[in-house]
Amino acid sequence: MKNNYRKSKIYEKGSLLIIFYLFSFLMLTSCEQNEPEGNGTLGAPETQNLKKMGDITLQKNVIILNEESISAISSTNNREIIFSRSSPQTDSIQTGSILTGTQLDGDQVHTILAKVTSVSKVQNQIFVQTESAKLEEFIYSGTISGTYDPAENKPVNINGKMANYVPLKGFTTPNLVNGIENLERKSSGASQKLIEFNRFNFDKTIPLPTQQAGPVSVASNVHIKGGFTPKIDYKIDFSFGRLTNFEVNFMMDEIALQTFANIQGSLGYTVSVTDYLNIPIAPIVLGPTGLILSPTVSAGPYVGIAATGKAQVKLLDITGNANILVGRNPSMNVSLKKEDDLRITNLEGNVNAEAGVEAKGAVGLMFITVPLANSGLKGRVSAVPSLGVVLIPERKGVIDLKARIQANLFYGFGVNPFRYEGTFPLIQKEYPIYHRDFYF
Repeated sequence: MKNNYRKSKIYEKGSLLIIFYLFSFLMLTSCEQNEPEGNGTLGAPETQNLKKMGDITLQKNVIILNEESISAISSTNNREIIFSRSSPQTDSIQTGSILTGTQLDGDQVHTILAKVTSVSKVQNQIFVQTESAKLEEFIYSGTISGTYDPAENKPVNINGKMANYVPLKGFTTPNLVNGIENLERKSSGASQKLIEFNRFNFDKTIPLPTQQAGPVSVASNVHIKGGFTPKIDYKIDFSFGRLTNFEVNFMMDEIALQTFANIQGSLGYTVSVTDYLNIPIAPIVLGPTGLILSPTVSAGPYVGIAATGKAQVKLLDITGNANILVGRNPSMNVSLKKEDDLRITNLEGNVNAEAGVEAKGAVGLMFITVPLANSGLKGRVSAVPSLGVVLIPERKGVIDLKARIQANLFYGFGVNPFRYEGTFPLIQKEYPIYHRDFYF
């Protein structure tokens, strides 16, 4: 009897659990059916209305002015845009709209990025009152990236200032791009002199401490010759209307470097002072987005050398490329190769040297007039030759050649409270290029 009683209790409990689960299921189903439409998916309609342009997603109220609307603009300034006639697109402009576009007027380029505060019509004309747009009102998310090459970009007059215009996919038309390219060709053939600084070249003899040989002073020096082409690669990330990442890759392309040493006696390690020369680069306007990159770059050759005796040698003849990526995850690479063998006219001891280019650079990012980011570096790209002679047990010479890249980096981007900053005091990489033993 006890067993039957226990079984009945178990069955009773099981039946109650089943009834409870069924009741809960019916209640949940009833709640879902009675829930107003749209609840639970509040973000979906907003996301669906966002506009995708290339790798950038814009806010839903952004209007990229097409050619018909641009051609109808009779006047524009920071506070007002006047359209001389209406079109389906201009009819859609309303208070709160964000207008963006690029207007080509003769030799002038005007970029438009404004928030509409009011719209009025007088006969066939449309008067649009505007104010400055905020970043979060314009860009929702995405990435803007590209490479700036001074040899391929010529400054033109943009909003009254000389700058480089970089068209962005979805924001410009083929006709506009062709028009700006024609302006760039005019600019390069006119009075602009920036083209002369596309490649940074140097040819310098650096004096070394004078040696005293009895009553006669003998001079030592190092002659360094070469150059490189500066380029900048950039990547700008946005998410939820704010800047989330800013990376700048400082590149030295087509490096060429030759060094000749004339040493008249023993010399303690001596480093030359770098004479920095500014490399003018015009600001870079990224389409009609309101984003402007402002690069500054200066560079100069330098030499460090030590010797234990006289030497007349061609220390190095190399070519290659290097880059330094500045951001939260910095990296650097250098690729140098030997073009010609070291030539030794006289070598009476050991020579250890470092010769290359020292550069300082920074790139600022602004949205219209608001600073958003600034990243920069001070670094060196160099070759490190080492020559020595061994007399015992045999007369032998040793040549070593290494590539070296080193830099101090800093970055900062975003606006408080979403501000990111960091510094990297010294990063260095080194690898061998060439080694040779020779007998004499």
